[in-house]
Amino acid sequence: MDAAELLLMLADDEFGLLELPAASPAPAPEDRLRAAYEEIADFTRQHGRPPAINPTDIGEAKLAMRLKAMCESDDQRLALEPIDELGLLAEPEPPASIEEAVADDPFGLLSGDDELFTLRHVPKTQTMPADVARREPCEDFESFRPLFVECHAELRSGARKLLPFRNPSQIGPGRFFVQAGVLLYVAAVGERTHDEIKKANARTRCIFENGTESNLLLQSLASNLYKGGKRVTVPDATVSAEMGLQPDTPMASVYILRSLSEDQQVKELPELHKIGSTSSTAEDRVASAASDTTFLGAPVEIVEEYRVPRGVERRFETILHRLFAAARMDVWFERNGYVTAEANEWFAVPFRVIEDAVRLIENDAIVNYEYDTEHQLLRLRSQQPSQ
Repeated sequence: MDAAELLLMLADDEFGLLELPAASPAPAPEDRLRAAYEEIADFTRQHGRPPAINPTDIGEAKLAMRLKAMCESDDQRLALEPIDELGLLAEPEPPASIEEAVADDPFGLLSGDDELFTLRHVPKTQTMPADVARREPCEDFESFRPLFVECHAELRSGARKLLPFRNPSQIGPGRFFVQAGVLLYVAAVGERTHDEIKKANARTRCIFENGTESNLLLQSLASNLYKGGKRVTVPDATVSAEMGLQPDTPMASVYILRSLSEDQQVKELPELHKIGSTSSTAEDRVASAASDTTFLGAPVEIVEEYRVPRGVERRFETILHRLFAAARMDVWFERNGYVTAEANEWFAVPFRVIEDAVRLIENDAIVNYEYDTEHQLLRLRSQQPSQ
């Protein structure tokens, strides 16, 4: 899809993806706190237990995070004490004896079972493939040298950036990567074939800046890059050319972030991502992340940055927010003794699914899909999830 089609699709909004609901008066902080508690209490009554951090159940995880924040706040516990008939905010009594501690060990961690010393899931001995790609001197390296020189210059100027490698789909002809500290250029990708599990593979021609080359399989290259490798982004001028825009078209960003917070609640949700947009660059936007509640008050990692024509970024972001609304995580912060939901752009969605959604937006097909939170995938609106 070129830029004109993308702009037209977002501007027309035939299916109402960008329609905003009518604004209602904001509830008072006290009412919001009580409503949050009542939702937790309703869950506890229904299930016979308080909510717990559960990466497979986003709704329960939300409630568990809220309950933890309430328990850790003296002001919130005091405000909710009159309605805490279930004792959810009371500090649990420590076990009176070792026997009691062992008895309350649902996972058998203290049972002394000899199976603790039994090795399981030990990788089998790997069989090396018959055709192993090795690096050899690149006879026509001089024709590639200017590309490496230009890439280094663009990295120094900020026109290109280094981002973590995430997916084999990012590998394509004309793209740069960094493997074990060495810059490589993908000069060609051969015909793709699929194995028995429908995983695409192909021979590549990779040129390394030290003057060598290799014909790694695409999946082998991806495997190497997963081990701390980096993807080199494409300059705006190249993006503009691929979208059929003028080279000087102002660009903006839709970005995907991962939190580096040490908070246990955040660490227990490995698929938690922030979906945001900016008229600048993702790097500029996250410069002060560690002191900004929007970013959970912690450093972040840029997982992906999609460069789009300026003016498109907010609409693009809104479509993604609407699509993943059921997986939104309300991250609660306390100010002046009251709970406020400041960070509302975080979603417990795997990055691969966000990538799929972006492709569907670009292909004008997103209106046919919805997000299935239970199975963590996009499915056709008329399609029922498999059992």
